[in-house]
Amino acid sequence: MIRTFTNTDGRFVHSGDTLEHLDGAVWVDMLRPDRDEETAVERALGIDVPTIEEMSEIEVSSRLYTEDGATFMTAMMLSHTDADNVLLSPITFILKGEQLITVRYAEPRSIDAFIVRCQKNATYTADGVVTGLLEGLIERIGDVLERTGHELDSLSDNIFAINAPKVMGGEPAETKKPAKPKPRNYQAVLQQIGRKGDLLSKARESLISFQRLLTFGVEIAASRKPGKEYEGRIRTLSRDVQSLSDHTTFLTQKINFLLDATLGMINIEQTGIIKIFSVAAVVFLPPTLIASIYGMNFEYMPELSWPYGYPMAIGLMILSAIVPYQFFKWRGWL
Repeated sequence: MIRTFTNTDGRFVHSGDTLEHLDGAVWVDMLRPDRDEETAVERALGIDVPTIEEMSEIEVSSRLYTEDGATFMTAMMLSHTDADNVLLSPITFILKGEQLITVRYAEPRSIDAFIVRCQKNATYTADGVVTGLLEGLIERIGDVLERTGHELDSLSDNIFAINAPKVMGGEPAETKKPAKPKPRNYQAVLQQIGRKGDLLSKARESLISFQRLLTFGVEIAASRKPGKEYEGRIRTLSRDVQSLSDHTTFLTQKINFLLDATLGMINIEQTGIIKIFSVAAVVFLPPTLIASIYGMNFEYMPELSWPYGYPMAIGLMILSAIVPYQFFKWRGWL
């Protein structure tokens, strides 16, 4: 689909979804274009529209370059950020003269919001449109990181929650027995950590691509001379991207900490289970030894003819189980 936007009667308006208004359009937005639409735009504007395969290449020279008098800048943007399966999709900005052409295969809300907002304002230039789009996309990444930070805080509270009675001031009550900790679903916790880690890795990749685009954009601005306002906004965006990258690093470190803590909790639970079996084995070892001794079928055994031999053996078995159990309890191992 192709949408064109132009300045008409002092306003920036949507001029249609056809190929008839390409020449006078300020902004040509190509959303999932087919081959016929790509060919029509190439003929009308004299550019080579990159395919999605070319846009997805990771080399900087394939994403940021100048060709046939047009500047091509490709970055990776986040979409479906409100769902668990966040997508990373390329978007290409093509600046040629006073026209901007965008090629994309995803529909992030930030672009739709910019389209609605810009049609309420006065006229736009190609440089103004690309700057506004970049501001919206980067601001959306910031919102995603902010939301992820809050979710990680909640996840951290869940992992390290202490279910103990509280008194005034938040200190545990000494006169009451602490409540038994509720079992946690560590599999679900690990899945949440994995999803947040995947989201942060995609956000980092997107920020890196935008940082490179903005660095290249500053160089291009020197030749295009869009004005001090746009140059200042681009530099501000570059600083914002750097600060968001630093925050992403912090969140990634927190993810790693929560992952290590969760694995440690799982290890503690497994150790507790193994301890129970170990204690049970030690507690029942002496009674088993006594039962084995008196279970031997020898003809001459002193206690065979003794009336109290059987009760004595039972008593020894019970006593030999109680003694190690009380010892373990006294040492605090239970």
